[in-house]
Amino acid sequence: MKTAVAVFFCALISTICKREDIFCASIATVICMEQTYKRTIETGINRFIGTLIGGVIGYIALELSEYIPYYEWIRIFILPFCIISVIYICNLINRKSAVSISCVVVLVIIARLGDPMSSTFIYVIFRMMDTLIGILVAMLVNRFMFGGIKKETEYK
Repeated sequence: MKTAVAVFFCALISTICKREDIFCASIATVICMEQTYKRTIETGINRFIGTLIGGVIGYIALELSEYIPYYEWIRIFILPFCIISVIYICNLINRKSAVSISCVVVLVIIARLGDPMSSTFIYVIFRMMDTLIGILVAMLVNRFMFGGIKKETEYK
């Protein structure tokens, strides 16, 4: 129930703010939602760090796209390298729980290649903001809407 409510709020915020899609915030809130508020906070911190790592790696990959001929084909090989990079960085800084969101952010950023965008940096910032909104919504829903429920056996 918490996850469904959080996804509703992500969709509502995205629609009110005229974001082009609700995917990034919604997927982040699904990934971040935990059984208790305390665990959601811990997960949210890891997801925030993962979002930053994935955003930086995704930004670098998109910047490279302007300088590499046939990048739409070469990105098939660059994408796994980006995934390995975020996994390596998360492990290096001892944030293994940040791996999944880092990979999601990289995939979302690189998947957009080919669509017109005025600025790679602004695009990456918006994708990261959308993800961070999802994390924040999961924390708030878990704290204020379901804060009285403390059982570890409850479902997402």
